[in-house]
Amino acid sequence: MDRLHTELDFRLQHLHSDGSWGTFERREPRSPAETDPERGWPNGHIYACTTCDEKVIIAPVDEEPPVD
Repeated sequence: MDRLHTELDFRLQHLHSDGSWGTFERREPRSPAETDPERGWPNGHIYACTTCDEKVIIAPVDEEPPVD
């Protein structure tokens, strides 16, 4: 069965140590290591902070988290 994926309008932010808020933007994988299935990147979408480049993955709950 195919799953229906939809884009939702959310802003994803995190708090920096200096008290400022960083906004995350969606990023596409830039290297073969980032697309390695064993790392789990294909299971979700990569978002990076526009200020500090910290990255998160947003993935469906029923998917396995990435392995470090």
